[in-house]
Amino acid sequence: MYLPNSIYERAPHYWLLIGLLLVILGVYLGIEMNSKFLAAGVLLGLSSCAWGVRVFLRRSRRPGEADVASSPVSSD
Repeated sequence: MYLPNSIYERAPHYWLLIGLLLVILGVYLGIEMNSKFLAAGVLLGLSSCAWGVRVFLRRSRRPGEADVASSPVSSD
């Protein structure tokens, strides 16, 4: 699937925005209605923010950098 470059570069920001909106909505509904909404909204919002940060950090690496976990261990 082709995504325009402007949307592709802004995707981590969208995840952060969605996460913040979910946290705000969860807190609002948790106060007004039921504490289950608070737990669900905050949990989903924080996980969305964490995903946005993860995507941002993975894209900010230089192309030549290797993953520490996937680099082969030498027996020297």
